[in-house]
Amino acid sequence: MSKKEMPHSYNSEKGLFANILLDTEKLYQVDLKPSEFYNEKHQTLWAEIQKHSNEYTNWDTVTLYEHLDKAGKMADIGGVAYYMELQDAGAVGINTLHYAKVIREQAQLRDEIRTYREALEKGYEGISISDGVISKLMGRPIEVKHNVDNIVESWKQAQQGNRTSIPTPYEGIDRQTGGVKQGMVTIFTGRSKSGKSMFLSHWYNYLGKKNVPIMVVPLEDKYDVTIKRMAGNLGAINVSELDAGGRYLQNRQNFNAWEYYHTLDKEIDDAKDLLKTVSKYPIHFYDRKVTPSQLRGVAIRYKKQYDIQAMFIDGAKDLLRPSGKYGDVGFDEEISQQLCAIAEELNIAVVSVHHLTKISEFDRINVNHIRGSGNIVGDARAVYALQSMGIETLLAEKGYTPKYDDNGNLTTRIFECLVNNHGSVGMKALDADLNRCQFYESQK
Repeated sequence: MSKKEMPHSYNSEKGLFANILLDTEKLYQVDLKPSEFYNEKHQTLWAEIQKHSNEYTNWDTVTLYEHLDKAGKMADIGGVAYYMELQDAGAVGINTLHYAKVIREQAQLRDEIRTYREALEKGYEGISISDGVISKLMGRPIEVKHNVDNIVESWKQAQQGNRTSIPTPYEGIDRQTGGVKQGMVTIFTGRSKSGKSMFLSHWYNYLGKKNVPIMVVPLEDKYDVTIKRMAGNLGAINVSELDAGGRYLQNRQNFNAWEYYHTLDKEIDDAKDLLKTVSKYPIHFYDRKVTPSQLRGVAIRYKKQYDIQAMFIDGAKDLLRPSGKYGDVGFDEEISQQLCAIAEELNIAVVSVHHLTKISEFDRINVNHIRGSGNIVGDARAVYALQSMGIETLLAEKGYTPKYDDNGNLTTRIFECLVNNHGSVGMKALDADLNRCQFYESQK
């Protein structure tokens, strides 16, 4: 592999120090890290300047000299002669910000080269890290221009009933909450077997019909299961019967007898048409397990390619944990930080499905029930829950009659916004038919 010298600008680094040592106030115009300097003595000097300026606001070259001497760093920065050389006013220009810009650009180029080298070495080992490479190379924010006119225009659009955020399937709750905000992370949760994944399929179809491009990361149920549920929701059909090849039905003459009926060709053909329809929606799937950092790279790629407006990740806990790096708390924090970075850098809504800790069947879900809630809820800006237990009293108070299936299981759900940092909370009562992935608005 080539041993060419890495990109750098010695003169820009030297010029920046000269400018700052001649006018220490210029330090506060620059936001650089020691690691962004190429020269090791410059790295050391910059780190010591930062330490000294944090301790003494009114510092100068004399107090810095004393600091370096006391810390035993003078030799590390090139000695007294070099320190004096950096204070030569005639040696450099006066463009502090230009020097800082060149230093940062050269540092970024070095980072890119290191990333390419890592990818090349891994490739020789038969290991692909392409999505991680994308995350590193394209991890800087996509430029979003902000101005007051855009804000006013969003208000006018909202006034006319047009979308200014990512909608849920229910306009009524969106009018209370403002919808799911782009640039932020929203948590969606619910009990096991409550119908969370079915509800998500319902939500995907709703956005697909509105032509909103989204990315779906179904880590728990994968693409095949998710797309079948979407077809079931669209056509109100029981896809599990198609998977099983038929269904048992009661004999009309003898109610104690059950007969098995095979799936009809027409049922398969109708379901095929439904699959074709939902496959045409601007919904882009990615169901490979990756690390949180690699997921960020995938999201950047999908944003560039499809201009996705939202990302749904069903099963954030199933992301790959970098080996030997994290405990449970640290991994939760890494997931949360990467999801926030994806939302902010790409200006998309990120809806992350999270599981619950143990909860009594009589309790209604609150944010404290979310697994890893310390990091996860703290970083999110809104939390929604599909309530399925402990809600009968609330339903009655709101004027709804709870509904049950033949086995006595509650089929009424409440889709509830528990936390909303940028609007009001709200709820919607729903009558669910999970076999057909249906969620109808309950009627009083």
